[in-house]
Amino acid sequence: MASEDRPARSLADRISEATLGLFDVATIYLGERLGLYRALQGSGPLTAGELAAATGTRERFVREWCEQQAATEILACPNPEAEPGERLFDLPPDHAEVLALRDGPAYGAGGLPGLVAALAALPGLPDAMRVAPPGRPGDADRLETAAGIGEANRPLFLHLLAGWLSSLPDVDARLQVSPPARVLDVGCGAGWSSIAIARAYPLVKVDGVDADEQAIAVARGHADAAGLAGRVRFTVADGADPGVEGPFDLVTLFETVHDMTHPVAVLDACRRSLAPGGTCLVVDARVSDRFRLPAGRIDRIAYGWSVIDCLPAVMGGEGSAATGAVMRPATLAGYARDAGFAGVEVLPIEDPGWRFYRLVP
Repeated sequence: MASEDRPARSLADRISEATLGLFDVATIYLGERLGLYRALQGSGPLTAGELAAATGTRERFVREWCEQQAATEILACPNPEAEPGERLFDLPPDHAEVLALRDGPAYGAGGLPGLVAALAALPGLPDAMRVAPPGRPGDADRLETAAGIGEANRPLFLHLLAGWLSSLPDVDARLQVSPPARVLDVGCGAGWSSIAIARAYPLVKVDGVDADEQAIAVARGHADAAGLAGRVRFTVADGADPGVEGPFDLVTLFETVHDMTHPVAVLDACRRSLAPGGTCLVVDARVSDRFRLPAGRIDRIAYGWSVIDCLPAVMGGEGSAATGAVMRPATLAGYARDAGFAGVEVLPIEDPGWRFYRLVP
C-alpha cells in the first residue's frame, strides 16, 4: 500500500519503470557475458573503440551499449560533449564491486543469466499453459514481436493520428477530397497506422508495406476485422522497392526509419513515389538532439531498445547504416539529404514520446 504522503503511481507508470528495469537487466547481462565491465574495471576510462578492441567485440555495438550504460547512470562518461568515437567511459568503483568483482561480497550480476534464460522462454509459455499443439519453431517468437509492437502503438494511432494529420492543413485538405488520395505507409508493421488513416479519412486508399511476412499477416487480419480491406491493402515488400506503384499524396514512416538497414535507399524510393505537392512524413522517438547526461526518460528507453533489439537486428546487413533506436534529428536530416530531399522540417506537433518530421522534396 502506498504511504499517505506519496500518491500512488498509475499502473502505466509502473509498467514504464519496469520496462527500464528490464532494459537494465538485459544490458547488464550483456556487459557481464562479454567481459565489458571487467575490462573497464581493470583499465580505467576507455573509448568504445578501445573497449571493443580489448574484448573482441564490435565497436558500433559497444558504443551503443556504453552510451546506454551512461544514460542509465551505470557507467560514468567524463566527456559527454566529445565526438562519439572520443567519448570516455568508466566503471565507478562502487559499481565495479557489483558488476565486475565476481568473488566480492557485493557481486550482483551472477544470477542474471538464469533470469534472462527464463525470460527467453516467455513466448512459448502461453501454449505450455494451454492444452494446445505447439507451432513451428520460431513462429511464436516472430508473431509475438509483430503483434506486440503493433499493440503497443495501436492506441496512439487510433486515438491521436487523425489529430496529428489534421494539424497539417494541406495534407488534411487533400485527404478529404476526391479524387481519393493515395497513402503509402512504409514499415507498417501490424497495420494500425494504415487502418487509423483510413478510418480518419473515409475517401483515402492506403497501401501498407513491410518486409516482415508475419507482420503483414497480422495487419491483413486487422484490416478485415475493421471492415477496411477494400481501402487498405498490405504488401510484403522492402521499402526501397515497395512493390506498389504511385504516385502517392502522402507517404508515412512511423517509428521505422531507425530499423532500416538502408534508410537512404528507402527514403529515396519514398521521394520518387510522391505525387506533385505530396508529403513525406517521418515519425520517430523524441530523443535529445545530442548525447546528454543525465539522459532523459525517452533517451533511456530508446537506448534500451537499441541495445537489445533495434541495432542487433540490422548489424548483419551488408552496408548497414546501423542507426539504432536513438536516431537524432541530425542523423535523419543526413539520410534525407542523401536521398535527394531538399530539407527536413521539424513539425510543431506536441507529443511526449515522438517527434514529427516533414521531408521537403
